[in-house]
Amino acid sequence: MGYLVSVWRLILFVLFVSLLSGCAGRLKQATGSYYAGNPQKALETLAKGDELGQRNRLLFLVEQGVIYHDIGNYQASIDVLLAAAELVAQYETISISEQTGSLVTSEWLTRYKGEASERLWVHTYLMMDFLQLGQFDSALVEAKRALKLLENHPESLKQAFFTRALIALCFANVGENNGAFLEYRKLADDLDDPSPVAIDLVRLARALAMPDEVERYKSFIAKDSGGEEAELVLFIANGRVPEKLPGNVFLPPSIRFSFPYYKDVQTPLYPVSLLPREIAEFPVISTDLGVVAKAALEERRGRIIVKETARVAAKEAISQSVGNNQGELAEVAVRLGLLLLEEPDVRCWQTLPGRLALLRIPLSAGHHELRVTFPAARPATVSGPISLPPFDVRSGQRIFMSLRF
Repeated sequence: MGYLVSVWRLILFVLFVSLLSGCAGRLKQATGSYYAGNPQKALETLAKGDELGQRNRLLFLVEQGVIYHDIGNYQASIDVLLAAAELVAQYETISISEQTGSLVTSEWLTRYKGEASERLWVHTYLMMDFLQLGQFDSALVEAKRALKLLENHPESLKQAFFTRALIALCFANVGENNGAFLEYRKLADDLDDPSPVAIDLVRLARALAMPDEVERYKSFIAKDSGGEEAELVLFIANGRVPEKLPGNVFLPPSIRFSFPYYKDVQTPLYPVSLLPREIAEFPVISTDLGVVAKAALEERRGRIIVKETARVAAKEAISQSVGNNQGELAEVAVRLGLLLLEEPDVRCWQTLPGRLALLRIPLSAGHHELRVTFPAARPATVSGPISLPPFDVRSGQRIFMSLRF
């Protein structure tokens, strides 16, 4: 009868882990509402929280953060994303009990602490939120936090060009010219074409009395405007970041290796122009978030394989021990239960866009009523020109707006 007790315990544990993944169903429900055009319903679903403790709390926070940002409630976005950033800091040390439990069961037992790319997007959205509220010093704080992540993951996050340009802009926005120049120069080295940041590098090099650097980048700009001018910085988000998918490899008699992966899905960059027509050319820097997400997951691929191998070995040892002590039927039952428990952790931040683009648009001082248009291919979600809120800008002023389609 001992093996029956063990089997029932295992069945109950399988059901428990199923409930853990079922809480991710609430996240999917919120995501579905958001992409169906009902962000308020998505927020209401997310406000119910994680019913099973703290395991998915980070995801509940970051999903709210993007939705609040997209509907223009930047302060609410800041509140939840700062809480998410604090949670990430707490999760840096995962408890030994969680790690031990997941070694023989499932990664779903652990609290989700986000991929390196997702942790970077937390600070990215915080920078955008603070900039749009005119809280430039707070934006710089987030820029410096993002820089630490980039320094810790220099290869996997290298193509996060949008965030890197935003970091440099945060430095420049408060007059920290040295920091801005260094970040723009590193970005110029990694871009295929440094033209989008050349004018910033020339201006900063002049301010820092670096004539050699002025000459180095001057040739990459068609026209050096020289003096300071008003500017609209437009953040454009489009598409949808790819979801993690479950991958499995089965070996007899009951060995299952599971792993998450991303499909090779790229989000196009849609060139835009602004009406009136004289505002037609401006620097654009963008990031395909799916490319960066895949690189971040690939960076920890080795650790996933090591832990998965250890988990398979531990489960095999448990199955054999049960068989030796309680017989073949008990071993078969335990193998089946452990096989069902082996679910890859495909939790991810689902409301992120597929691409982020940063546009720098020079303007004359005065009142502006601008419309974003698509001179070539147009996204399926857009039926025509998109009107930006009317605004006034002073000479030397820089203002920020966000747009998602």
